[in-house]
Amino acid sequence: MSSPDLDALPDALSGHVGYLLVRLGKHAQRLFSLEIGALGLRPPHCDILLTLSAQGALAQVDIATTLHIERAHLVALLDQLTALGLVVRTPDAADRRRHAVRLTEAGVDTAARVAAIAREVEGALLADLSEAEAASLRSMLRRLARDADEGD
Repeated sequence: MSSPDLDALPDALSGHVGYLLVRLGKHAQRLFSLEIGALGLRPPHCDILLTLSAQGALAQVDIATTLHIERAHLVALLDQLTALGLVVRTPDAADRRRHAVRLTEAGVDTAARVAAIAREVEGALLADLSEAEAASLRSMLRRLARDADEGD
């Protein structure tokens, strides 16, 4: 199914920031999902891998909080990543009810591949923008996302 030409849409849609963000977000996720699918991953897996790559070992609850993932859903995602040999969970020495999650060696390599794929997809998405425009867009989107998080 092809998507409607943006110019053919009514101004109420083509001029609406929310509609445009959703439309672009779906396109970005489709491109990213196609690339990471070859690795046996989905976007939420990549969120976890990149977070652990940047922050090191984290408690499951901290991952859930950081990424806004329901804890039950996170457990399923971690089970999948564990089965792929990308993460390991170990009991927290201070509180055995908690588990720390860390990347395996394969997880570190895969996180680096995912980051490269993300850069490539972003490059394709922002190809029509100058470097300054792309930096400005990132900055504005971060600010809006931060404001949205504070409202949740």
